[in-house]
Amino acid sequence: MKPTRYPGYLQWIRTLPCSVCRTTRAVEAAHTGPHGLSQKSSDWSAIPLCARHHRTGEDSYHKLGPRKFSEVHGLNIPAMVARLSAKPCIRVESGAFVGRFGDQEYELGSTEAGLARAIRRMSTIRREIQAKVA
Repeated sequence: MKPTRYPGYLQWIRTLPCSVCRTTRAVEAAHTGPHGLSQKSSDWSAIPLCARHHRTGEDSYHKLGPRKFSEVHGLNIPAMVARLSAKPCIRVESGAFVGRFGDQEYELGSTEAGLARAIRRMSTIRREIQAKVA
């Protein structure tokens, strides 16, 4: 089975700071999941890493391998992947839109204000949360 490809998601990952040094220059989408010979893992497994921490540095993901890289840099890569690829949901409750992202709920406004407004608000909340954890 071919891994899932989602170029828009990888483009978004590259807008985040490096998960190690927090630089915003030369950030790449580093695939961290299981993969076959000469085949990348699913795009949903990507985390943001600068070129040095992804491929070129002595302490890079490619030089150290996943386990050692996580240990050296104190990263919980599976937890990062889960937070970055988390999907928000919106429901109606007592005349208001309520958003849920992870284990948190957010008041998004009344149903009279419209669903489009609630979606924009939830998208903003998601971006803010994911930028903090990347």
